[in-house]
Amino acid sequence: MTGARDVRLSHAQQRFLWDEEMAPGQDDNHVVLVYLLTGPVDAPALTAAFDDVVRRHDVLRTVYLWDVAPEPVQRIMADEAAGIALERVTVADPALPPAEIAARVCADWWDSPFDLERRPPVRARLAELSADSWLLCLNLHHIAFDGQSELLLAADLAAAYEARARGQAPAWADVPGYGEYARWEADRIPVWAENDRPFWRHVLADPAPPLLAVPEADQGVRGEYEIALSKRATDRVRDAVRAGRSIVLSALLHETSAAVGDVFDMAAVNLATISSGRFEKAHASILGCFVNPLVLPLHDIRSTDPGERLAQVNRLVLQALRRARLPFDLIARDLGIQAADSGLFDVMVALQAPEPGGSFGADVTYRPLRVPAPRAGFGLVVELEQSLEGHWAVAGRWREDLIDEPTGRKVVESLTERLLALPGREGAR
Repeated sequence: MTGARDVRLSHAQQRFLWDEEMAPGQDDNHVVLVYLLTGPVDAPALTAAFDDVVRRHDVLRTVYLWDVAPEPVQRIMADEAAGIALERVTVADPALPPAEIAARVCADWWDSPFDLERRPPVRARLAELSADSWLLCLNLHHIAFDGQSELLLAADLAAAYEARARGQAPAWADVPGYGEYARWEADRIPVWAENDRPFWRHVLADPAPPLLAVPEADQGVRGEYEIALSKRATDRVRDAVRAGRSIVLSALLHETSAAVGDVFDMAAVNLATISSGRFEKAHASILGCFVNPLVLPLHDIRSTDPGERLAQVNRLVLQALRRARLPFDLIARDLGIQAADSGLFDVMVALQAPEPGGSFGADVTYRPLRVPAPRAGFGLVVELEQSLEGHWAVAGRWREDLIDEPTGRKVVESLTERLLALPGREGAR
C-alpha cells in the first residue's frame, strides 16, 4: 500500500464514533488484552510479527474523520505512516503475580482516551518478567475490534511469530479489508430494513419497564463477581441445554431473566445481547467490529413452567438472530426509542467467545490474563465465559452507583444455581 485511502464507516463504527465524541474514553469501549508468554521469547521476532499483523489488517491502521462531507469516513493509513509500535516496557517488581503486573502495565490506558481522528486505536507493550516469562499487552478500541477478532489476531500473531523466529516472513494469503464489509453492509441495509423491521416493531412494541435508575454520569465504579464451574458441571449444563433442544445463548437469556426477576422482584425484563454480525464466510478472516446489539423484552419470567418458557425464549432468540442484520440504531430510530433512558440496555447478556491460547512455534506458549476495567457504562452485564480448559464461568459486572454488591452477587449466584438445575435427559431438575 503506497498511500492513505478513505472508506465509508459501518454502522457499528458510526455508533462507536458517536459514543467516543459524546463521552471520550469510556471503559466499555476499550479492549485491553494481556497474554502471558512462557518460553524463550525472541523479542525482535515478536516485534516483527506484530508489524506483520498490523500490515495484514488495515483496520489496525485506520483513523476516523468527522469533517469529511457528506458523512464521517475511516481513513486507512499507509504502513509507514500509521506509527504503531510494540513498546518495550520495564517491570519494576517482576516477582509479583503476573496478573498484578499486567494490571500495572496497562493501568494508564484506562485514563488515556484514543484520539480516533489522529492515530489508529491500537497500543501495544511487551514486558519481560524473566528469561522465560513475558507479558504481551494490547489496547484497542471497539470501533476496530470485537470478540471474534481476538481469536483471529492471536492466530495471526502466532503464525507470524513462528515464521519470523525462523528468519522468514509469514506466508499467508491476503485478507479482505474491513472497508469491504462496510460497503457490503451499506448495499444490503435497504433490503434488510424492508424484511426485518416488521419483526422488531412487533418484538419491541411492549417493552418491560426500566429496571435501574437513569445514571447521572456516563460511567460508574465497576463491581464484579464470578463463579467458575467445574468441567463436570459445565458438561452437565451443556448436556441439559442440548436435551432441552435449545442453544446456549437462549438458555443463558432465559435463566438470566429468571434470576433478575427473583432478585429485583420483576415479572418482565428487557435483556440486551449481541449477534456476531459475521453473516458471510468472506468476513470470517477480517478484523473489525461486526457485532450488532439486540434487545428482547421477556415477560412472565417467573413462570411455573420453565421448560415451556425456555422453548418460547429459544424460538424468539432464533427468530431474532435470523433478523440481526439490520443495525439496531436504525431500529431504535424507526421506533423513536431513546436508548439511554428507555431501560432497554439496563441488562446486557453475553455469551463470550472461547479464550485464545496455544503456542507461538514449538518453544513458546501463551495464555490470556484478563485485566478488569475500573469503570463500567452498562448497569449490569452478565456473561458466560468459556475458558481454554473447556469449562465455563458465570460472571457479573455492574455499576456500583446503580447496583450494590450484595445485589450483583445475588444475580450471579441465582443464575448459576438455575443453570446447574436445568433438567437433564431424564427431564428432572
